[in-house]
Amino acid sequence: MRSLENFESKARPLLESYMDPKSDHSFTTYDVCPHNTSDLLRPEDILVANLLSLRLAAKHVVPLFAATESSEGTGLGALRRALDEALVALRPAAAFESFSSAEAMQDALEPLARANRATRSVRGWTPVTVSKVLHRQAPQVVPIVDSRVRDFYSVAKGQEYELRARMWTDIRANIGWPSSVAAEHRTPDGRPVSVLRAADILIWSAG
Repeated sequence: MRSLENFESKARPLLESYMDPKSDHSFTTYDVCPHNTSDLLRPEDILVANLLSLRLAAKHVVPLFAATESSEGTGLGALRRALDEALVALRPAAAFESFSSAEAMQDALEPLARANRATRSVRGWTPVTVSKVLHRQAPQVVPIVDSRVRDFYSVAKGQEYELRARMWTDIRANIGWPSSVAAEHRTPDGRPVSVLRAADILIWSAG
């Protein structure tokens, strides 16, 4: 398993390269604060996750917002409810790295875990999809999890609990410099860049 420690000497140039407005990366688009401040996800909140290399299409989004009685008891209805509940619970949550133990972090992210479980019966949705939709809404606490992050931490597909634990342990072990480097940067609309987002960019760059 690799560690963020490997990036300490080159973190600044890697982040600057990714965040450069002239680059082809999604920082100037995906990382802009969502206009939606309601307690319900909107279709555009889901489709914007395509900026992080997802391939969501109408067939993955329209059924979630088809408010029919027949869909209430289906996997689609459960996923929609779980996503909205996670949105409400995690937007005000403490930062991922601020929890005093991995157990406390996992407890706080139980709404995320429920949304992940709700994808099991919905074709085209996975925990990767959930992470890229919800990270933009709660960038301080929802980690982006995809194949590059799994490979970096040597975690098999489907082991999101273990992946979060390894990521939390790694960030906590290196907390000083990732926090200071993240604090040097701002999103395109002037908000602080979270430690989680900085960590994801570094891991993605390594991939």
